[in-house]
Amino acid sequence: MKEVEKIDERETIDLILDQAEALIRRIGRKKTNVEDIAEKLGMSRANVYRFFPTRAAIDRGVYARQANQSLSAALAISETFSLPSAKLVTLLEHLHKRVRDDATHAPNVHALSVAAHLEDWPETRQYVQRLREAVEHILRDVPNSSRIVLDRAGTAQAVVEAMMSFIHPVLVEQRLQGNQKAGSALRLQTAFVLRALRIEH
Repeated sequence: MKEVEKIDERETIDLILDQAEALIRRIGRKKTNVEDIAEKLGMSRANVYRFFPTRAAIDRGVYARQANQSLSAALAISETFSLPSAKLVTLLEHLHKRVRDDATHAPNVHALSVAAHLEDWPETRQYVQRLREAVEHILRDVPNSSRIVLDRAGTAQAVVEAMMSFIHPVLVEQRLQGNQKAGSALRLQTAFVLRALRIEH
């Protein structure tokens, strides 16, 4: 019985996040309210608050789900390659493309990500941690002959920091506003990282 209740709870949470995301995409984070979410789902505001104690918690839930989906998709694509270097480049390129596409085509979703990073939500720290762990996992497959630093966790952190201007929503937005050629800059930066790691691409 408890397992069924857990499934129903998860489904309700997903429905609330689905509706919240749809409203955020259409009218923006600041105009989206719990009353509209509840009305669209045919439930009471009290029931929404039963799953999300505050309106801000809904925003964090929407952001966390999007960030996790983006990273999971990037990892799935990167795993289709065999060379660690190809996996790493594909992972970073996919994450950059997701942020760039949101900034260009889904401004309200991008604004949510900007708020998450500027306000230092716990979910952004979790996302960056997952990314570091993913990079560290890829680095485990790098041959010893590459002379990679034995501290793979520290190296993964350095890689993420070196690529942050291409995956941080605020910094990507600045690149776009400055009419910078993000694609060529991304290729140059990933090539620099690979040379620093001394791995073949």
